[in-house]
Amino acid sequence: MLVNQVEKYIERHGLLKKGDKILVGVSGGADSVALFHVLWSLRKKYSWSLAIVHINHSLRGPEAERDAEYVRKLAARFSVPYYLRQVDVPSFARVNKLSVEEAARDLRYQTLEALADSLKADKIALAHNANDQVETVILFLLRGTGKTGLSGMPPRRDCVVRPMLSSWRDQIEDYVSQQGLAFRTDSSNLKTLFLRNKIRLKLLPLLAKQYNQGIYRHLYNLSLLEHQEDRFLGKEVAKAAKQCVELKAGQTVLNIRKLLGYEDWLQHRLVQAIGDFPFIQVENILELAVKKGRAREIYLPGGMFARNEYGNLIFSRRETSHPGLQVKLLTKFYPKPTGFTINKRKDRAFVDADRVKEPLTVRTRQNGDRFQPFGLSGTKKLKDYLIEQKIPSRQRDLVPVVVDGQGILWLAGLGRIADRVKITAKTKNILEIRILKETK
Repeated sequence: MLVNQVEKYIERHGLLKKGDKILVGVSGGADSVALFHVLWSLRKKYSWSLAIVHINHSLRGPEAERDAEYVRKLAARFSVPYYLRQVDVPSFARVNKLSVEEAARDLRYQTLEALADSLKADKIALAHNANDQVETVILFLLRGTGKTGLSGMPPRRDCVVRPMLSSWRDQIEDYVSQQGLAFRTDSSNLKTLFLRNKIRLKLLPLLAKQYNQGIYRHLYNLSLLEHQEDRFLGKEVAKAAKQCVELKAGQTVLNIRKLLGYEDWLQHRLVQAIGDFPFIQVENILELAVKKGRAREIYLPGGMFARNEYGNLIFSRRETSHPGLQVKLLTKFYPKPTGFTINKRKDRAFVDADRVKEPLTVRTRQNGDRFQPFGLSGTKKLKDYLIEQKIPSRQRDLVPVVVDGQGILWLAGLGRIADRVKITAKTKNILEIRILKETK
């Protein structure tokens, strides 16, 4: 039975603990409805506290609203707290130059993590299953991947857990049928507009029919083996990083002599670990490491650059400026150190680097500017906020406003960042932003 299978998977991978407060992502589809019901069935045994969140991506109009209403009724039926969140995927994709799939994923995880933080939830449970895992492996292969990509989705990453990752879709559909659970069908999943849908609806059935009926099981087993190997290799990378990677003045410094002394695969993994760079960029960085003479600096995705300097590869962020303000931004990127504490200063900000959406620029205020100050609920008009802070009207147009792809990120000089980029216990990487006066 599905309940027993999921329970064993949870125990084997240590996904949930007794007494956990679990935020369950429920789209209304068969997978997420089954996941919620399985966890609800086990809640008394493990003293779990459950809550449901449904995210409307602003992509399917009235159909999405009907999904949200179904999930609301499901939560009410089982007397579980229900949270509805709506995000504007089309606008986010356009502003950040992302595909709809990428934008939906980014916003979904940001929303889930923000809600989990506010509720003090221990885990976020998602309903990815074995079929999804197989599709993910194929997706990574088509986009170009190394061993990490072949491992697909992990059972757990930080507070996100996937208790049904070993369960197949037909098992899940049998379960909801046996339990008499209704569910919604997302019509967009039946269209081949998105690559994942093409893989699920066309490529995998073709491979199974014409090449190997066991393709699903084989690819799933491959992901299990690669996940185990990747965990081991990750430990080796961590050991090597202690020998050749350090932080200096907020920059990541990689010792070239020690780097080149390792095997090729370890060189690759060490560089990739610094910025999660794509394959071609890793190759370019390794070429930079052995480069002689001039032109010993390259630009990288995400506003970063690397330079070969005095036997080290130095990774940092590019500067941006606003001529009208006669100031510039200096940004530094580094992994969050253990025991990190924020040194509050008005001339710099420390934010969660993974929540910043490039490009990062500085400007003056504009009509209609709004932002959510750190620690406050809801957004405010920037004009109102400056008045509340008793900033004289003649000085308001001189306040440097640092913005990213999502809007206002930091009011430089006032010591207030946007709540969406605050550093939390789950933060992995820090972006330090400094405001400097330009010299003429």
